[in-house]
Amino acid sequence: METECAAEKASPLCGFVALLLTLGTTSLMNGSLFPQFDAIFMFARDISVTFSAATLLGLGLAAYRAPRLLRERAIVAVAVACLVGGGALLSLGLGFSAPALLVAGASLAAIGRSVATISVALYLARLEMHATAVIIAAAYTVQLAASPASSLLPPWVGTALFLAFPLAAIALTARGARLYFDMAHDRPSPSDIAVTRPASFLAPFSALFVCLFLFQVAFGFALRFGEVAGTPRMSFLSAIPLALVALYVTCSRQRFPADGLVQLSALTVMAGFLLATQPLLAADSGAADVALLNAGNGLFIMAAQMALVTIAARNPLGAITTVAWGNGVSALGSLTGAAAGMLANSAAASMPALRVATPAVLLLVFAAYVTIGLKRFTFAGAIDGIDPVLVGTTTAGKGTDAGAEAVPGAGTGPVPLPMPAARTPEEAFASRCEAIASEFSLTPREAEVFAMLARGRDRAYIEEALVVSRNTVKAHVKHVYAKLGIHSHQELLDLVEG
Repeated sequence: METECAAEKASPLCGFVALLLTLGTTSLMNGSLFPQFDAIFMFARDISVTFSAATLLGLGLAAYRAPRLLRERAIVAVAVACLVGGGALLSLGLGFSAPALLVAGASLAAIGRSVATISVALYLARLEMHATAVIIAAAYTVQLAASPASSLLPPWVGTALFLAFPLAAIALTARGARLYFDMAHDRPSPSDIAVTRPASFLAPFSALFVCLFLFQVAFGFALRFGEVAGTPRMSFLSAIPLALVALYVTCSRQRFPADGLVQLSALTVMAGFLLATQPLLAADSGAADVALLNAGNGLFIMAAQMALVTIAARNPLGAITTVAWGNGVSALGSLTGAAAGMLANSAAASMPALRVATPAVLLLVFAAYVTIGLKRFTFAGAIDGIDPVLVGTTTAGKGTDAGAEAVPGAGTGPVPLPMPAARTPEEAFASRCEAIASEFSLTPREAEVFAMLARGRDRAYIEEALVVSRNTVKAHVKHVYAKLGIHSHQELLDLVEG
């Protein structure tokens, strides 16, 4: 008998439990599992995080370039095999103090964890926006409050839960997440659609992903800086700001305050770095700096995950790429920050002055990015700037499918892009396109591309019709958009219809 969690309709309860499990896996990894690695081979933790980042980025790139290669059932099977097989190797590596087995097991488990992360994010993208906001706020609050307890668990318990949690998360969400793989499988790849609709997909180095990287650098630094016996310093006090946000989100029906959280997060992270440079001012045995850094990171990652899920819901064809790439960039940032924390720890042993210099430099870099790099960036703008692609819209110029799918999601969901009205005679439509091309001084070839875009033709159609390369089509589209002063296919259609 199917449970509610396995039913076709996504369940908020299953989404909350699954997200809490994946976040709990991270806490167990940092507080219980990784400290066991140091006595055997300390670089095993960095290698496993690298595997996690590579898996996420690889899946994101594959979903962008060739989604047909991604079979959800096969990916889930590989993830389960990696978690089970990796768990066995990991246990042997810990039991016999074997570095090779430890690295192999941790790396395989990292692959499985990465798939669980993507599956949960895609599942959340199917829920109503307010429900998703409450789930994300509550789950991150519980995780941050409970994280200190992970270091108190017996090692074998922490290891067992570390392996069981992602398996349970996959079991809860795999069926719901399958929808996004199925939608993307038989349609043109996002990279093809992005040629004619560049505003529909986030660029790999967009401001959102850069933000994710830099804030995770702060988190990675907080994990390793001043750690005791390989165990990061943590405090349940870090969860207080997140608890207040969770309370506000639960009681309010307003839009998720992502940009407000980013600003508060930036102030909190900078305060943490400042305290790290002045340890005599830090309370709680010097843990106040880390508490602030963790709180700041928690606030930001809460807002960032909400943004990723909302964008995934807004454009289902780019959902896998968005959540995989975003989480992969986060993993790279955490790895970079951890390396900085380790350098600061090593430097402090021989040159105490460097213990202050390292967080001071990070504070300067972080403050510069927040005041300069984020000057024109907002999360709301990043979300609203995504031009939705209707899942049921054919991209070969055949109009809109009668059975266009409407996918419930955390954002507004995919919105049908208005096509040229069927009642408009072809002569009038062609005349309108010619008038616009003349008004904006389009070249003859640009005018041809513009007319095809107005009719809903995709990159492959234009490339074949004009007998030109993909890059040439991309260049023509860029020039057309620039001359018309537009940024999305939707604006082009509005111009033609206006």
